[in-house]
Order: sequence, then C-alpha cells, then structure tokens
Amino acid sequence: MYIKAMKIQNFKSFKGALPWFEFTTGINYIVGNNNAGKTTIFKALEFLIHGGNKSEVLCNSCENNEDVMVEVLIDDVSESQEASLKKYNKYINNGELRLKRSSKEETIEQNGKNVTLTIRKIQIWNETKQQYENPTGFDTAIRKLIDISPIYADMHNEDYQDFGTTKITGKIVRAVTQNFQKSDDYLTLKENYQRVFGKEGIQRYLDDTETLLSNLITDQFGNSKVNFSFEFPEVNSLLKQGQINVTENNSTTSLAEKGNGLQRALALALIQVYADMNAKDDNSPYFIDEPEIYLHPLAQDKLLNSFKKLALEGNQIFITTHSPYIIRHFNSKKDSLIIIKMNKNCQKDIQYQNELLFSNPSIGEISYVAFGVPTVDFHQRLFTKIYIHWVMNRDTEVKATIPNFEEEYLKRLTYISSNHPFIERYVNTINPSKKKSVENGGWVPKENHTLPYIIRNEIDHPEVLEQGKNTWNEENLRQSIEDMLQIIKNENIQ
Repeated sequence: MYIKAMKIQNFKSFKGALPWFEFTTGINYIVGNNNAGKTTIFKALEFLIHGGNKSEVLCNSCENNEDVMVEVLIDDVSESQEASLKKYNKYINNGELRLKRSSKEETIEQNGKNVTLTIRKIQIWNETKQQYENPTGFDTAIRKLIDISPIYADMHNEDYQDFGTTKITGKIVRAVTQNFQKSDDYLTLKENYQRVFGKEGIQRYLDDTETLLSNLITDQFGNSKVNFSFEFPEVNSLLKQGQINVTENNSTTSLAEKGNGLQRALALALIQVYADMNAKDDNSPYFIDEPEIYLHPLAQDKLLNSFKKLALEGNQIFITTHSPYIIRHFNSKKDSLIIIKMNKNCQKDIQYQNELLFSNPSIGEISYVAFGVPTVDFHQRLFTKIYIHWVMNRDTEVKATIPNFEEEYLKRLTYISSNHPFIERYVNTINPSKKKSVENGGWVPKENHTLPYIIRNEIDHPEVLEQGKNTWNEENLRQSIEDMLQIIKNENIQ
C-alpha cells in the first residue's frame, strides 16, 4: 500500500486547483527554495487524515467563500491484508482507495438516508454510485491504516519522544520488548498488580463506597450493584508513559530540555535504528522535512542509506530538501522528484523528473531548475548534448572538431550571437611558459568566441588560461546555460 497521488485546492500557499502530485512507492524527493511550498505537501496529507479548521488551511489570497480541498489516491490496497478495512471492501476499486476532505458541503443519499458531507469527515469514493461518501467509523479505520507523523524542521520538544503505538519510538520499543511480555518478571508484575489493586489491596478501601452507591442506585432504578475494577493495563498503555533521557558530563536530563540539534539528531537516528531492524511487517510512510538540518554531509549520506533500506522493505519515504548531498542520492529509476518553485507571475511551477531535459538528471540540472544555481556540471552536459546533435547532422565533409562545431553551428545561431557579445581571449596553443608571440608557438592574438565554447574549453583545458584565470564569471556561466537551453528548445534537440 502506498500514497499514489494527491490533489489540493486553495491549501496554504497553493491557490486554485492544482494538477495531481504523483508519488512513487520508494523515496519521493520534494525540492525547492524556502517558502516554495514543499512542507505544504506534508501539511495537506495531515489535514486529510486528521482534519482541521478551514480558516487555518485556506490560502491567504483566497476569499472566505472559496473552498479548500485535499484529495488522495491510495494504491495497492488489499482488504485481506488491511484488517481495519474489512467493513469497507466495497470502496476498494482495483486495489485503490480515493479519499477526500473538503470544506464544500454537499448532501448525498447514503444507505437510503440523506447525509451531509462536511470538512469534519474523511470522504471515500464509491465507484459504483460515482459519489463520495462517509461510512460510519471510516475516519478511525483510515487513521489506523495511514500514519501521518512528519518530522518537521521546526518540531517541538515533545514530538521527539512520543512512545505512542504509531510513533517510531513506540514501534522500536514494542518490537524489542515483545518477548519480555512472556517473561517471569512481567508475569510477576501482573500478579502483584492484581493483588495490590484487587480484593486484597485497594478494593478493600472501596467496599463501603460501593455499597453506598449500590443502595442509592437500587432505590432509584431497582436492584443494582456497583463495583470498582482496576484491570491490569495493556503493555501499550504502560510503555506510552516512557520518556527519553540523555546523560552528558554525568548529568542526566530529559531530551525535552536539550537543544534542537540533539533532538533532531535523535529523531533521525531512530529512523536509522528502525531501518536496521528490518521491520518488514510495518509499511508506514515516513515524512521528513529538510533532513539535512544539523547534519554534516557524511551524516546525510548515512541517513539516506537508511531511507533506501526502509524503501526496500516496502516503506514509502517523503523528503523535502535543498541539500545537494541529499539530492545526489536521487535514482530516476526508483525514486520520484518533484521540484516546486515560484514563476515570474508569482504562481507555483511544479516539475517532475520526466519533464527535465535529461532522463537521469544530475545534481547540476536539479539545482539549476529548482534554485537557479548554475554549475559546471550542467553546462558541460548541455554542451555535449548539442555537440553530439551537430556531429550526427553535420556535413560529412566537415571534421567533427570543437572549433568546427563553433564556426559551423554556434556562431550561426542568431539567438546566441544576439544575447551577448562574443568574448575576446588569448589562446595558448602550446605552453603557458612560452612568451606571448606567434613565432614561439605560445600565446596568439585574441580571438572572438561564443560563451559556450569558451567556458567548455577552459573547463576541459585549463592549460589555455592566461595566468591561470578563467575568462568567464558565474553570470557568464548562467548566460551560457540559458543560451544552450534556448538552442535545445529552438532546434528541437532530443
């Protein structure tokens, strides 16, 4: 089971109805600048499962009469595997559940009665009747099925040490203490509890109160007897009372009293421990907001390796990030990439890996598309792509050399020559230690060249640099990348 897609409307920073966000069963990388809306995807999923007030999630630029909506597709759902869905088998269509929470109220006929759907209830699609419904108890069943507990970059102290059954700390503790429940120590605890809270213990002090209550009830409602009962708590209830302490310099304090760096490091360490436990029986999705915070590059690598292991075990992973050390783990064959940014019209621009130029995008391409950061890596891939196109389509009488490529192709493209003047530079033909004279075969007079040619040549052949300095700067690199992207678009280079 996994979250296949999500559609949102007027939610938080997203105005209007957006196309479906598409996810994969493995790791889903959500990339973009701060305030681009990456975390909003997590918030939308939380809203769907746990609900909320319209005023808290409606986008700031929306009118009060506009509706907010989150719709999600859950795929690979098996009624026989998911015990909580036994009563709702009719809503599973080809292994898929379609869920929605919306502020738009509408009345439908459900089981022969008129039912009003509101923002307070999760709605489920009935394929047979072609309508959304809310069967009794469905909200509780879905919360058991889908655990939405993101690790946010700005989480509070108490969020890092929750021993609840759906929290990762609780899952780890329960997984490693299962055998303890069969031990002599645990059985002795249970016997002692029953003795202390049973007839030999605390209940002796309640006999008079029970008799008094029973007499009063009997006088009013007939013969009745009241008694207090203190059953031995379930293990989950006992474990939920736990807390995490940290000892530093012989001083032990609660994790809640530690700094954000240590708290977040522990939260991410818990994920890695859980991954190492190979918890194949648990397929909960994981939502981690900017995992790079407080982690050095090698630690980021180790964390991503843990995520990969969880993904192999069937757990779906969602990561928001703008770290190149995180992005470099993206595998276009297994993972999903969503890039969110603001366009020139201040609207959300959403791109997937299949919309990028290269089928296996590099960090350089992702960084440029997501953050506008020009890199040598992306520049060289673009140059090579255009050069190969020219080689395959050139006049066979023209040799496939880089200088010929520039003369026969680049310099003839009007949108190259008009976007910027050619750069003049000296060319070192043999050895930079030679004097600057044509006769000695050293530096020759300056020549005019296009930006793509100069940048590519100076990157691949640093020996041509005069005094070891590049002729170009970062703005030139950006302009050259833009020029080549325009070439690929206008020349329809595949």
